[in-house]
Amino acid sequence: MKYMKLIPIYTKIIKDGRNYTIFLDGKTRFTYKADHKDSGQDFLKPSYWIFIFTFIGVMRAIQGINLPFSKIGTIIGVIVLGIISGKYFYKKFGYRDVKEIYLTESMIEDYIEKGKKVFKLEVWIAAISFVIFLILIISYYFTSSLALLIFSFFAFVFFIVYLNRLPKERIRLYKD
Repeated sequence: MKYMKLIPIYTKIIKDGRNYTIFLDGKTRFTYKADHKDSGQDFLKPSYWIFIFTFIGVMRAIQGINLPFSKIGTIIGVIVLGIISGKYFYKKFGYRDVKEIYLTESMIEDYIEKGKKVFKLEVWIAAISFVIFLILIISYYFTSSLALLIFSFFAFVFFIVYLNRLPKERIRLYKD
């Protein structure tokens, strides 16, 4: 995606279709459309199932392993690595082909209004993933379970990915 500050104002999710997001450049009011990368129904591919069963096996194997590191240092490491990974996944795997589109001001306002519903859903998803992260990281702190630490990392990455879709400019846009 381009490195300008784009605000996602509307996301269209079509079952078995081409999903896209419309972005607004807050300074210039130019609009852009970005197609989402296809997941391609990965769960039907054999490599997906091999990964899942391998992951389950590894998680069972490391269940009893305790890390010799400081718990606080490990938690800080998970947070830092989660922030870096979440930003990377959002930029790398979220969208393809960002193209400028030409919308009138009234069309932009319509898309902003329609986008409020998706915005609320994204806020809830981010909040729930953060709560899950907190529960898992607190559980890790008391049990020292490496499996809980790994799941808390994934929950935090998920939180950061959704947080990237909620810039301050977008929040201000929907408050107005």
